[in-house]
Amino acid sequence: MEQTIFQNIEEHQLLKVIISVVIGALLGLEREYRHKAAGMRTLTLICLGSTLFTILSVELGYPGSPDRVASNILTGVGFIGAGVIFKGDFSIDGITTAATIWIASALGIAIGCSHYVLAGLSLVVVLILLMGLKLLEKYISSINEKRVYRILYHRDRYTNHEIAEFFNRFGLKHKQLQYIRKELIIEEKYEASGSVRAIEELNTFLLNNNNIHHFEVQNNPL
Repeated sequence: MEQTIFQNIEEHQLLKVIISVVIGALLGLEREYRHKAAGMRTLTLICLGSTLFTILSVELGYPGSPDRVASNILTGVGFIGAGVIFKGDFSIDGITTAATIWIASALGIAIGCSHYVLAGLSLVVVLILLMGLKLLEKYISSINEKRVYRILYHRDRYTNHEIAEFFNRFGLKHKQLQYIRKELIIEEKYEASGSVRAIEELNTFLLNNNNIHHFEVQNNPL
């Protein structure tokens, strides 16, 4: 019985399964290294699933509509991608991981359609983008960082213009996001950008300023 089952599985289909597992694992390795929500297991399963659905789509839809199952793969993957995106107060996390899930599905479909060279080259390009551009982002961040400041102070100690002047003093570009008056306490939120050194100097100044009731800094906002 076992021989009959395995005889029905064509060699090229087994090859597609193996290739999809390898490519999915290699793609997931980068996300796993960065401790993202979708790691090796998730991306391997997505790549393999896309390959299997593509193979089955061709067989189920032959000869009229071989894409009738495969065309809905990206719809299903979209729900998985949405699950790894999290929105904070001023930032959105998980967009790159969601895009990687989308790419893993595309690679699986390419393998299912026997485009092995295309899938392999695309994997190399994706890994270069994920790792290479990350280094470039770090370099850019070292030159021009962005922060969101939440500053609370007594209304008799400072005015709105004086708080804004703090950012000018340290050479930081800034934009007011919010102004809330709570009886005696004023709460303001600013988006500021500039060099890492200037941001550190501002943080030290605010920390040592007794007239500042409280302040918070959010790193890497959207």
